[in-house]
Amino acid sequence: MKRKRSASHLRLLFVLAVVIPCLALGVIAIRSINREKAFIEMRLQRTIDAELVHMVSLLNADLERINEELVSSLTGKEFSSPQTALAGWKARSGLVGVPFLLSPDLKIVWPSLSGMLSEDERAFLNWNREFITGRAPIPVYQNIALVYKDEITKTQESLDKKMQVVPEAATLAEESPVFSPERARLPVPQEEKTGIRAPKNRVEEVQVEQKAISDFERSPDLRKSVYDQAREKGQQTAQRTVTPGASLSPEKKAPLEESIFISEPQSFSEITQGRENGLIPRFIQNELTLLFWKKDPSGGFIGCVIDGETLRGRLAGLLPNIYTPVRILTILDENGRPLITPDENDRLDWRRPLAAREISEKLPRWEVAAYLSSPDAVASRANLTALILWILVLFLLVAMATGGTYILSTLRSEMLLARQKTTFVANVSHELKTPLTSIRMFAEMLKERRQPDPEKQEKYLDLMVSETERLTRLINNVLDFARMERGERKYEKKRLEVALLCEGLIEGQRVRLEHNGFKVTFQNDLGEAFIEGDEEALKQAILNLLSNAEKYGGEARRIDVDVTGTADSVLINVKDRGIGVSPGEVKKIFQEFYRADDSPTARVRGSGLGLPIALRIIRDHGGDIHYFPRDEGGSVFQIRLPRKKREGQS
Repeated sequence: MKRKRSASHLRLLFVLAVVIPCLALGVIAIRSINREKAFIEMRLQRTIDAELVHMVSLLNADLERINEELVSSLTGKEFSSPQTALAGWKARSGLVGVPFLLSPDLKIVWPSLSGMLSEDERAFLNWNREFITGRAPIPVYQNIALVYKDEITKTQESLDKKMQVVPEAATLAEESPVFSPERARLPVPQEEKTGIRAPKNRVEEVQVEQKAISDFERSPDLRKSVYDQAREKGQQTAQRTVTPGASLSPEKKAPLEESIFISEPQSFSEITQGRENGLIPRFIQNELTLLFWKKDPSGGFIGCVIDGETLRGRLAGLLPNIYTPVRILTILDENGRPLITPDENDRLDWRRPLAAREISEKLPRWEVAAYLSSPDAVASRANLTALILWILVLFLLVAMATGGTYILSTLRSEMLLARQKTTFVANVSHELKTPLTSIRMFAEMLKERRQPDPEKQEKYLDLMVSETERLTRLINNVLDFARMERGERKYEKKRLEVALLCEGLIEGQRVRLEHNGFKVTFQNDLGEAFIEGDEEALKQAILNLLSNAEKYGGEARRIDVDVTGTADSVLINVKDRGIGVSPGEVKKIFQEFYRADDSPTARVRGSGLGLPIALRIIRDHGGDIHYFPRDEGGSVFQIRLPRKKREGQS
């Protein structure tokens, strides 16, 4: 019952220490591996998005340079001699498409209606006359985060106070993906009474703007609130032409994201009020046209339509290496058409990029976009990473299971060994008590002269001597086992004749064995044969086998010993007609302390050291002991020792 209880406790410990942790690790690993593709996709998107942010800043800086170049290319003589000065302006700058002049009261001075108009000039007047003369407004685009920066800043400052977060202003400009140098020159809208401290200078105001943009992009709830406010005021969101992230999941139809730019109708006078120059984007038949304007000292306006091809070529030239093994980088115009593409990717779905960024309110609906060079690259990379993770996880699971099993197996073995040692003490005590009882009984009979027959007295003395030898053997077994465990057992080897050794040993035990009802036979089929060994140690080994045959001899009570051999080996066979050994226990009977039945109520008592000590002695002599089932029942323990040839015999 105790053994069953210990086994159940070990099984429970194995489940708690090994099975449950392995299952938990497996579940965690499966969930982690399933998320690996999404993690790789997100990491790739972040890396490429950082590149897009840098590209947007370069494009915005170039738009500022375009404005400055057009301003610096003017001579100031445009109103005094329009035809000559404007022709020279167009020749000096490839950016100038169709130039125009406006009087202070927004009358068209050039292109002159009295002269011959070119096709481009006529088209310019047809599409722009109402706007540049102030009679019709056009949509003007602004960054929604800047329009509502006060509301965003107030909301975010409230959250920062709760979280006790004070972000550094220097970091905010770096986080903004739509920072433009041009914004530093924009007029500051009149502050609403929001309770927010007014900026002291333009640098601080730019920092506030960048913080508003950063907060707007980080918080989905804040974005939704701002877009709702814009719709309530009738402001329109610009249309985006791409679906960022769609290339990673082509099977899913993702909705278009809302643009960061909103539009309100403004006239030419409202756009130019309080400013000296600038760029005005407007759509004509769904094509983006960019107008440049500058105030003249007389109060009039000088401007031009920027040449579209020159602008596209210039902006496309700012792109770094557009093709890498990972991504394709390009600029998309207002209709989602790339300005430049690698030759081998002309069939790519340009409206479904991996990541995209809107460029500027000066180029509404234009975006910098990145695409995967190979659509299967992320999946392949994720699959490879997942495979590696699976191998590591399986290795870890096997290591945990193997280690746990080994530890629990070792624990079970130690518990079993401890129990066997406890049983060993009880069994040895019983083993020692049996010969002592016999010796005492015969000694008392001889002392009290209760047996007057001289022959029986002689027999009693022989039995006492035999029991004494048995007692000595038991004690020697215990001592020898301790010495063997410490590696201190030493042998005094000499040349021995095997048959004489065995016969003398058996004759010394015959009286005791026959007294206990055993029939003992000895047969020498080898003749004269010699071995090299320690006589006392070999006797101990053979006596241990005889003792084993005596204990498990069964009802037949017969022990047969014979000596046979080959040219190289000597075989000593100790046979009985007892209960034998079951096949499952053959490998265990030579283990220390092992007994088939070690319970206190076992019919056969023993220390569990006889066979292990015999095996150790024989192996120390270069031999071995084997067990064989005997025909018609019983056991055969066979000692095999190397044969020593006679002197002079080769």
